[in-house]
Amino acid sequence: MTTLYAQIDELEAALQQLRNGNFQIFTKLPFMIDELRKSAAALERRQQELTSLYEVGQEIVSILNLDQLLESILDRAIVLVGAERGFLVLWDAERDDFDVAVARQFARGEVDDAQIEISHGVIRRVLANREPVATTNAQEDPRFQTSHSIIAYQIRSVMAAPLIAKEELIGAIYVDTRLSARLFDEGDLALLSAMANQAAIAIQLARLYEDLQARNRELQEALRELQETQDELIRAERLSTVGKMASGIIHDLKNPMTTIKGYASLLGREDVPPATRKKFSEIITRSVDTFVEMTQELLDYTRGGGALQLAPVSVQGFLHDLCVFIESDFESKGLHLRQELGYTGLVMMDETKMRRALYNIASNARDAMEPGGTLTIATRQVNGSVEFRLSDTGPGIPPEIRDTLFEPFVTYGKATGTGLGLAIAKKAVEDHGGTITVESEPGRGATFIITLPLEREQ
Repeated sequence: MTTLYAQIDELEAALQQLRNGNFQIFTKLPFMIDELRKSAAALERRQQELTSLYEVGQEIVSILNLDQLLESILDRAIVLVGAERGFLVLWDAERDDFDVAVARQFARGEVDDAQIEISHGVIRRVLANREPVATTNAQEDPRFQTSHSIIAYQIRSVMAAPLIAKEELIGAIYVDTRLSARLFDEGDLALLSAMANQAAIAIQLARLYEDLQARNRELQEALRELQETQDELIRAERLSTVGKMASGIIHDLKNPMTTIKGYASLLGREDVPPATRKKFSEIITRSVDTFVEMTQELLDYTRGGGALQLAPVSVQGFLHDLCVFIESDFESKGLHLRQELGYTGLVMMDETKMRRALYNIASNARDAMEPGGTLTIATRQVNGSVEFRLSDTGPGIPPEIRDTLFEPFVTYGKATGTGLGLAIAKKAVEDHGGTITVESEPGRGATFIITLPLEREQ
């Protein structure tokens, strides 16, 4: 069929001949007008098909649910090319075969049981060659003469187009008509192929979306399990910490209480000499002091130390009072105290809290050293800070607790204590804007170094 423009040119030429008096051309005009009408109708149909194809593309690309998308693709394809029935298959590369995903207007079992030879034969040919296939009249097409399904199911016209996206074979669309329906033409095949290209991309996007959704669900489930595991670990850690703390506190408080009870009962005996009574009284007093010290540590730790009460404090007087306070404990164990004061001036600090911090370190040194050992307390000025160094001659700090030394409830080689002493000391020093570190070698003692700023706003 000639093009529309050529037909218009022929009509204009005929009209010109009429003007020139050639009336013989008049007999051809009806035929030319009829041809022109047919071309206009075909053009209008083509325009409608392209509009429908555009609308189909817009619709299927917006559907992300794969099952819903497959049904929409087949329904739209049947309407678009005027087919009577059809089905859509998805290719399974692992099985090297296809599965029917959606079918329309087929009798029960016809598609799944492969009772229609022609449909499955066409689909396999399309999938193998990756090319669309069409027959305008299957009853007369020599390619299908051996198929009994042509006659049995009265198939008249058949089309199938592959679904390919970025060279990936996804499946195919099959449609056909019966003897009562119209024949497919090449335009129908082009339309189905164009739609198949859009459908393949839409299926690929829907699969990607479903894969992302599945991965997201897996990640959410993994995150939930991880959160539950983390919560369980936190609960277990808290229970472990509480249990460790409770066990340590009960054990540590039990020792002085047992001592107090034992010697108090001995004091009640009438045959105890005065000198022995005095000795028992001193033991009870020291046990009470130990008890008070441990309870005070617990109070200090649970209260978080409280606000600092800063004031200028004489370093020399501060250390003199500290040494007087701990001297009797050291002497009773045969230990020595020594001071090497390189700085004796003032420093801004909370005297009570810093006394507690240094006392805790000194108490640890006392418990770690054997009789004859020495604790040396030294000071010096370093730029705008004062440095306190408490060095003992004990066995040193074991490597296994070096990293956790200042954490709560960490104890080593002590008969009593809550394990809060160094944690409280660290908190007090850091509240002052200072630092606390330790230097130690196994068998050569330990040195705790506290650095405080000399001046600090109150």
